[in-house]
Amino acid sequence: MAATVDVERPVDIGELDLRPCEHQAGGHFASEQGKAAGTFVDSSGKFYKAFQDDIRGGREAAVYELIFGDADESVRKEDMEQLRRFVPKYFGTLVSDGKKLLALEDTCKAYTKPCVLDCKMGMTTIYDWAEDKYKTKNAGKDTATTQASLGYRVTGFKVWQQAKAEYFFADRHYGKKLTDGTMAAALATFANNGAIGPDAVYGGPNGAVAQIRALQSWFESQRSLVFFAASILVIYEGAATRPEDANVTIRFIDFAHTFPSKGQADANVTPAVKSLADLMEQVATGQAS
Repeated sequence: MAATVDVERPVDIGELDLRPCEHQAGGHFASEQGKAAGTFVDSSGKFYKAFQDDIRGGREAAVYELIFGDADESVRKEDMEQLRRFVPKYFGTLVSDGKKLLALEDTCKAYTKPCVLDCKMGMTTIYDWAEDKYKTKNAGKDTATTQASLGYRVTGFKVWQQAKAEYFFADRHYGKKLTDGTMAAALATFANNGAIGPDAVYGGPNGAVAQIRALQSWFESQRSLVFFAASILVIYEGAATRPEDANVTIRFIDFAHTFPSKGQADANVTPAVKSLADLMEQVATGQAS
């Protein structure tokens, strides 16, 4: 893969005007762990993600380099060009206050009350060549959640409730308790702000289903990368009172466990993307709830 490109000098956090990201929907939150924030935003519309470590962080940055830079012989150029529409824009890496940061587009910047759903994608999060520590950590998660059965699990969501003028938060513990039978209700809850519902968020030519189907088509044709533990984000405007104002966007993110596929199809995430779109479509049309 292409190498990461760091800025030539360290950058001070104050110089960047960074503040902790308030719109993270899934995963581990700094506040519950007593740790410093791992994701930040600035006023210019950029999102910054701290490297988990040099190996995983460097791997994720390298994937973005392949997507937005000059693709090397490990991937097909046309695959990378077509993937760009589904991922956040990439601005490189930098070092701030001793931390390496990945600089990306802040997808929530354009929203007044962003509603965000994070789904970890793939029939499994484990790959044969992973470290034993990673395998042990994730061994039970796939089978104990909907990961292995549906091909995805909800790692969290937040939805603006207009009647209460507050957010409803569903954290990773909420997601771990979901089953095949309760997933539709969870997706319906996310897609209802009290003024618009699942038909507006998931349905129609600009809804989440149409966008995820387009990503599904990319997966069915691409032969460049295989993904583990990557996520699909669904974002819409929580302040919307009409379907036409929902401004639904999807983004494919989290590439710390992404590798060249050596000309093979991704049999892990491809069926998972279809599975998510299928259920969202059923929720949108009232066939599942």
